[in-house]
Amino acid sequence: MVTYPIYIPRNSYGGADSIKRVKSQTINNIASRLESYINDKLKNQSEAIHVYSYHEIATETGIDYEIVSSLGFGIDGGSGGFTAYKSGLTQE
Repeated sequence: MVTYPIYIPRNSYGGADSIKRVKSQTINNIASRLESYINDKLKNQSEAIHVYSYHEIATETGIDYEIVSSLGFGIDGGSGGFTAYKSGLTQE
């Protein structure tokens, strides 16, 4: 389970291949957008515990589900989404 704020790991390609560099930069830009979007949702979460699905996030953001799912795996390792605590709460 996660709490606000989350961080989505970025791709750190630093090679000379310009195609791979552009693809990496594009994915990192999407990761940044998703991170902002998800953190806003978590910050405004009203329930103590809420399950966020990658399908729901993909639909709301207009980002392809496969990309959301792939990047989202770095949040909590879940395959279909993640569970979040309201900011300030703990498992206890």
